Amino acid sequence: MNKKSSGSANPFASSMIITLLGRASGWIYRKLSGSLIGGMFTAYERENAAVSDSAAAKIIRKPALGERLLMPAKRKLASGIENSTILGFVRRILDGMLASSMKSYGIFMFSSALYSAIVYLFKTFYFGETVSVDVGMVLTLVVMLIMSVMMIASRQTLANALLTSPSARFILLRVAGIRRETLEGREERDGKFNVAFIAGLVFGVLSFFVHPLFLLIGILGLIAAYLVLIKPELGVLAIVTALPFAPTMGLVAAVFYTSFCFILKVMCGKRSIKFDLLDGVVLAFMLLMAGGGLVAASDASIKPMLVYVAFMLGYFLVVNLIRSREWFMRCIVGVLSSCTLVSLYGLYQNFFGTVEQTWQDSDMFSEIEGRVVSTFENPNVLAEYLIMVIPLILAMFIITKAPRARLILAAAGLAAGGCLIYTWSRGAWLGFLIGILIFMLMYSRHTLTALLFCALGVPFLPFVLPESITQRFLSIGNLGDSSTSYRVNIWRGVIDMIGDYWQSGIGIGNDSFSLVYPLYALSGIETAPHAHNLYLQIIVELGAIGLVVFLAVLFIYTQSSLSLHVNESRRDKLLSTAIFCGMLAVLAQGMTDYIWYNYRVFLMFWLMLGLGAAIRKTLNTTAVEDIY
Repeated sequence: MNKKSSGSANPFASSMIITLLGRASGWIYRKLSGSLIGGMFTAYERENAAVSDSAAAKIIRKPALGERLLMPAKRKLASGIENSTILGFVRRILDGMLASSMKSYGIFMFSSALYSAIVYLFKTFYFGETVSVDVGMVLTLVVMLIMSVMMIASRQTLANALLTSPSARFILLRVAGIRRETLEGREERDGKFNVAFIAGLVFGVLSFFVHPLFLLIGILGLIAAYLVLIKPELGVLAIVTALPFAPTMGLVAAVFYTSFCFILKVMCGKRSIKFDLLDGVVLAFMLLMAGGGLVAASDASIKPMLVYVAFMLGYFLVVNLIRSREWFMRCIVGVLSSCTLVSLYGLYQNFFGTVEQTWQDSDMFSEIEGRVVSTFENPNVLAEYLIMVIPLILAMFIITKAPRARLILAAAGLAAGGCLIYTWSRGAWLGFLIGILIFMLMYSRHTLTALLFCALGVPFLPFVLPESITQRFLSIGNLGDSSTSYRVNIWRGVIDMIGDYWQSGIGIGNDSFSLVYPLYALSGIETAPHAHNLYLQIIVELGAIGLVVFLAVLFIYTQSSLSLHVNESRRDKLLSTAIFCGMLAVLAQGMTDYIWYNYRVFLMFWLMLGLGAAIRKTLNTTAVEDIY
């Protein structure tokens, strides 16, 4: 009897402990949600409604006499844009391309390859001092010839070929959101094979000046530009997907062009601009950034100011264009796909390629062979990008039920996590742990129970984790590390700067910082590109008012996210929580680094903030998705 009792005592005791801990966790969550702080952080709906119903907002929304007088002119302008000769011509060209036979495209491709080859031989033997083989040119021409044969053998129109191709159908219908009826029911037009052959000849002649591959990319680029013109949401999708791979000025051009297309849609009445409380505070910060470029210590601040303003426009594009769940999920999939490719490339660098050794104390961390940068220029920048996205991968893994999709997401998460480790960025590791911890606490109240049990295993982690990771993580705050001491000494000089410039700031940009900082720098630390702290940098550049407005952005965004966490469905709650925790992670890293030093991370920050705000607008709004 005693043996039986003793055998069942431990399971009973453990279940009692778990039950008590679970009840304690539930009590803590209920108290937090019902407390003054909980009410303050979930009051976004009430505050936004109060602002919308205020007298000032009603005056702004009230149509002025001038606007009523201008409305007929606006409608006429919109009609002129929709029925313009240029757009009409482009539409006819596109319709003709979709209704043309694949044989016509094959003839064009064959003619292009043939005359490009003739031009290439002519340039090589007539103008070239030595006979050399351009492997890239040869491969391009061979691929063009193979494609031309396949196209000539086809009996379909381009529209039918796109619909019957699983990959093309997936990209056009599922990814780009183009309606099936846009491609269906098109009668084949008479094949103008002579026109196709002559067009290929012209293409071949142009290859004398431009590589044929770039010509093909240019043609595809023009088609993409037209698609963005008629569906600006595609521009947002392209920006969030291409961000890790595209150059900064290319992204600036994409944001400005998408903004232009969006404004045209607004003028035509097919899109609308709506502001809520968070949008207004973000706009105020953007205006401060613009002022920080116009009034700065250095005249060179104009260029970075324009880039910053352009990239903050990305936030407004997201919140005003991504208003349906379909487009929101397309953007999420685009972000995750890019992050996976970036992570895989980073892992390839670590195991098979070249890693950077510039940003590490080789004496203190001699066992670290180097740090990966992937498509970014700096391992810390790569880590900032990764920790914003990894919580989204986790949320999608929890939400998704299809086994194949979960397997892909698990592989993406492992790749991103492994790449994050090999950045060896301690600030990012710490930020990531903070973000994931808060995500799990918001995901389940049982996390507190799990943490208590996991805490028992903390002393054994040094025996489980590799020594290099343990040593790197435990070195956080160690002034014996040259990187840590370098940062601390920079902060001391920057704090002295703030004492003189806290009211107005010195203006934005590296040039302004480099001009003023040496006057306050400690001996031996006279050269620094930035403050190595996001919040100190904002005060230095924009003054105390800049930091106050930025903190207001973060506070109101927190209210928005936590309000969704309390009120919405599990799917929306998890996605909103994931974006919120990714932002928390990178903001935590901002305590040890200036995360906006890289323009692409700055853009990613505001795009993610926009997606976090857009999820609220997708709950009750369906975007207009007309193809024309």
